[in-house]
Amino acid sequence: MILVENEAALVGMAVFRAAAAVRNRTVVTAGGERHPVSPVSGGFVALRPRGFEQDLTASLGALGWGRPVAFVGDRWGLAGFAAAATESALLEAPPGAGPAGVSFVMPDAFLARRRTAIERRLERCRPRPQGAVQTVRAVGVGPWTVTDTRDAVRALEGVEDIVMSDWTYANTFPLLPDHDRLTAHVLPYEFGDFDANIHHVDDALRGLHEKGVDRVGLLIEGNPDTYDVLDGLPVTNREIEVTPGVPIGLLAASRNADRFRTDPFGRSFAYFSGLHSRHKLPAEQFLGELTCYLAAGITCVLVEMYKGDVELALRAARLSGRPATAVLMSDYFSGSEKTLVLNRPDAEAARSAAEATRGGLCTMLITDEELR
Repeated sequence: MILVENEAALVGMAVFRAAAAVRNRTVVTAGGERHPVSPVSGGFVALRPRGFEQDLTASLGALGWGRPVAFVGDRWGLAGFAAAATESALLEAPPGAGPAGVSFVMPDAFLARRRTAIERRLERCRPRPQGAVQTVRAVGVGPWTVTDTRDAVRALEGVEDIVMSDWTYANTFPLLPDHDRLTAHVLPYEFGDFDANIHHVDDALRGLHEKGVDRVGLLIEGNPDTYDVLDGLPVTNREIEVTPGVPIGLLAASRNADRFRTDPFGRSFAYFSGLHSRHKLPAEQFLGELTCYLAAGITCVLVEMYKGDVELALRAARLSGRPATAVLMSDYFSGSEKTLVLNRPDAEAARSAAEATRGGLCTMLITDEELR
């Protein structure tokens, strides 16, 4: 296991630092190239002990759907049992690699999906450059870097060229100290084609490599691993160093925790995309998986809801058999935030919510905790 620094911060950095410590231990081969796969890429479930039977049921349900599970403070050794029972990979950081108390279980179905997605993206890639190894410093940035820039600044020491999206360039890059010394390579962010965003990053890095730039920074809003970008970057002639952050959608959701009587992130959460088509998942699996988590009392955070299946997500809330509140957040951290709270949403509320998903960053929080 990897030590949990702060009992209160389940949605803080502990899980993502632990994931960064083990990300190179699971590798898939696609197109003849090696790709490390992070346990927090493509969505995951985080569990802190609640009750043995409850946690066992929740973890086996998630693993059965092909979703990795992060066990935080695993007092019963459920991670090892769940890994053995489902023939999944158990990832624990080596001694001294980071804080202790977090273990990851990764099912084969998840790895198969990642491999398929990577192979699809490789069709767009340019030939890999030869010569010196390029070191990519992938840094998770976001609202927290305004008050604590130490990790980002440290990671970018010795870097002159830096790659980022136009959203990051406009909203976050100016907040980094001494950013004027860096040469920014700004990429268009395409909301409707996320594979294109990964291609743009790979293309920019390869282009710089061909020009002899063997040390480059890559800024990603939130945590680099959770947006699939790094899965799409082969490690042939390339080393990737990750400085994690909190996913920006998860951070937006956590800002709404004080709307509830009890912290909805106190014991568990599931974080994954509400746009199931991007991950080639059938609507039936999205509905079944989300219903499973909500029925188990797991708070769910769905990102990419600008085109995500809002009506199906709220249908899962009704099917779960538990009272549910949904909070829809649009354009957070851009200066034009909008929040819509739906208590026990019915079909009519779902249609209203779908109309509200017009912002660039749309996230949905669904929980059975009571509003204040």
